[in-house]
Amino acid sequence: MDVLNRKRALSTDEIVDPTIAPSDQVRRFLFHIGIPVAAVVSTIGIIAAVGWHSYRTVRTGALTLTHDLLVSQQDYIAKEVSSFLMPASAGAIVARDMLEHGAPEVEQKIFTAYSSTMLRNVQQIQSFYIADSDGNFSTLEHGDNSQDVAITTLHDQDTPKAGFTHELRDPTGKVLKKWETPAGTYDPRGHAWFADTVKAGQLAWTHPYVVEVTKQITITAAVPYKGTNDKTYVYAINMSLNHLNNFLNSLRIGESGTAILMDQEGHVVAGHGMAEAQARAHGDADRMTLDPARFPVMTKAFDQYRVHGYGARTVTVKNKKYVTITAQLPVGKDSWVLLLVAPEDDFSRFAMADGRQNLVFFVLVVLMALAFGLLLFLQARRADRMRGQIAQSRAVANYESHALQSVASYPDLFNPEDNALVLTETLADQSHARRAAIWRILHDGHTLMCIDSYDRQQDVHSGGFEMSTTDLKSFFDSVSHGDALVAQDASKDERSVAFYRVYMRSFGSTALFCSPIQGSTGPVGVITLEDAPRAAMVSHFVDMIAGVTAARFSAQHYTAVAAAKEELESEPSTEDMQRDPSQGFLLRPGALSMHGGAGAPDPASIEGFYPAVAIMVISLSDVVMTAQNDPTSNIKLLDSMAGMLQDIAHQCGLYSIRMLGHRVVCVAGWSRTPDKGAAYRIANAALMMRESTLAALSQADLDPVFRIGIDVGPVYGGMLGKDPQAFNLWGDAMGMAEMMAQGAPDVGTIQVSEDVYLDLRQYFLFRERGRFFIPGAGLTRTYVLAGRR
Repeated sequence: MDVLNRKRALSTDEIVDPTIAPSDQVRRFLFHIGIPVAAVVSTIGIIAAVGWHSYRTVRTGALTLTHDLLVSQQDYIAKEVSSFLMPASAGAIVARDMLEHGAPEVEQKIFTAYSSTMLRNVQQIQSFYIADSDGNFSTLEHGDNSQDVAITTLHDQDTPKAGFTHELRDPTGKVLKKWETPAGTYDPRGHAWFADTVKAGQLAWTHPYVVEVTKQITITAAVPYKGTNDKTYVYAINMSLNHLNNFLNSLRIGESGTAILMDQEGHVVAGHGMAEAQARAHGDADRMTLDPARFPVMTKAFDQYRVHGYGARTVTVKNKKYVTITAQLPVGKDSWVLLLVAPEDDFSRFAMADGRQNLVFFVLVVLMALAFGLLLFLQARRADRMRGQIAQSRAVANYESHALQSVASYPDLFNPEDNALVLTETLADQSHARRAAIWRILHDGHTLMCIDSYDRQQDVHSGGFEMSTTDLKSFFDSVSHGDALVAQDASKDERSVAFYRVYMRSFGSTALFCSPIQGSTGPVGVITLEDAPRAAMVSHFVDMIAGVTAARFSAQHYTAVAAAKEELESEPSTEDMQRDPSQGFLLRPGALSMHGGAGAPDPASIEGFYPAVAIMVISLSDVVMTAQNDPTSNIKLLDSMAGMLQDIAHQCGLYSIRMLGHRVVCVAGWSRTPDKGAAYRIANAALMMRESTLAALSQADLDPVFRIGIDVGPVYGGMLGKDPQAFNLWGDAMGMAEMMAQGAPDVGTIQVSEDVYLDLRQYFLFRERGRFFIPGAGLTRTYVLAGRR
């Protein structure tokens, strides 16, 4: 195919201003961007360094103060715990000395008098025990109120009559109530507070345990002694740890700090978490340990103590830091662990507040610096942008001037016989469009004809496409009224959807820009730009090209339809040619039946060899047959297409047309001598059939699923079979046309052989496909028929 190749002006993206030196660009970058950014970064760095140093200093001081406060709190708690336990240890020693030197007859009175006085005046004491090696046992505890005491004595030990005698006495010693209960198998000598104390031979403390009657955690201080009767006695004081627990829970350590007492094995003695541990252990003191899920900080702090011993540490739990301190509290031979836990920010809150204040100042200063730097940067960028826009505008203006100059200098710009392909090329180059086309409204007012279409990607021209008002009513109405049309997605705009289906979809275009071509009597055509990102920027240039195109149209004194009729009239008339009725059954009635009738042709007259017959094969995909769910719609669509093809065959003077399954076979130039106009008529019919088929399929919302092949060459024809006989033709032209249809590169395209191209290259536009090896024909070239010249 003849393709117009010419040098084009540089695009605006390729324009370089030689006056801008690299050194000037570097200097502008440093002044406009480098210095403001460096100043802001330096300011931020200095403020950040000062703020970080201040924060570290304050935090270190806060942690030191926190440690000192916790140590003071630890000393205070240790003294309080010692004071809490002192009445038991000191009171047991005093009672031992009193009882050890007293006569056995007054032992009970001494026990009762001393223990009653201690019970009424020492809040944390729960009860007193005294027992001897013979199993005699007495206990003294609170009565119904804080002043009364209840005395229980075990009598007749080791006899079946063993029992408890209970007395309730007021502060004066008067017996208010007395009763007895069986003792069962109770023996004080088997309890730990008696047996362990006798074994130790000195003051001993028991492990905390739960009293079944009161459900209170209790610890016992017991001391042994020898009586004047040479018996071994044990005097014990029971301390309720509930008072110690309340004391520890009432302490305020920072904002939310807590204290807890634990033994060396990790059992809770008193303090925070004791109630939960007691409930979880169901009264079993040996199981009263901390739950790691509920008290993760204390659990981790105690684990740190087990590994590293006593001291102050910082632990992190769930990304939060806690200050912990563990200290030893001696209790007899054993020792308890005092554990203090407090969040670090409880003591460093003022440091955090100071840090937040510094952060606010830091942010304000940074924002101010950023604002000043940004203003300076924006001002510089605005100046650069304005200079760039001015330079761009000058470049675009110069570029458009060069383009207009190239159009104006085209020698045959207003020659009606010249295609002036420079117009569409310039439009595509200026707008960066994928395709640019010029369409003309023919004089009948119902036909839109493509004068020239330029594909910028493939650098090819095509034309001759025709669209009617019936097929594209909405689009045609917009064009005929002179309205501009801009559609980002032509498939979704009701004005352009029909144009998209017929013309754009097969090429993969999406966006559409239309500008009317105004003549003296109104719109005479339209310029279309497909996928043109710069269409709006060069709209004034499109208007100038539209004016030039309108002048070209006014210089033309004939329409495309008139030109086609003139060319058809110059060809040999086909009315006198004898038609084969069996082969042209789609043509209008006029040919006589093979089965009789006056003037029926002799079968022998149409049999034989034909040297130069033009054959066109249209291959329709099976999708056309199955795209509709309703068989009635299938038949209706095929019938409509058959009638349409039949009309075109009559209009273009074809010899015959026949539909065979999903193929349509058209024949022109059926004569014993070569018909020079046969190839022209078959090519003209191919373009018209393609456009009509595209329109019919678009109305049915179907893709253009067909291909067309054309060849010119020798064929044989003859009648085959018995009566009624059928006419058949075969030969090189028939096989080549079918191969052209099957091997067409894209749907909706027309592929022709090299012989057809050589015959029609003066009248039609072609695009070369390349060289191919065809069995029986050897190496040959094929072409794609694009449109009329």
